[in-house]
Amino acid sequence: ANNVEEYERIMREDWVSEEWGDRRQELVFIGTNLDEEDIRKALDDCLCTDEEMVLYRAQLRNYEEAKFTAMQSGGGGGGPSLFDVGGSDHIDQ
Repeated sequence: ANNVEEYERIMREDWVSEEWGDRRQELVFIGTNLDEEDIRKALDDCLCTDEEMVLYRAQLRNYEEAKFTAMQSGGGGGGPSLFDVGGSDHIDQ
């Protein structure tokens, strides 16, 4: 679709964030009789909740601090796992 207003909004609001930089993904679905509402609902159900994002940010900080500490102490082999920092994520549930 040729939606200039949506493109301008994306460039203004979604493209660059202070926290994540210029990360963005786009999916293209090609086919007939696709149910856009069902697709959007399924994709939206995959998004993290605000609470999950708070937990993710804490886990990411722990990971980065542990990795930095390991590098400072001469360790370098692999480092800690982002997904094993004493908690669980939504994948484990």
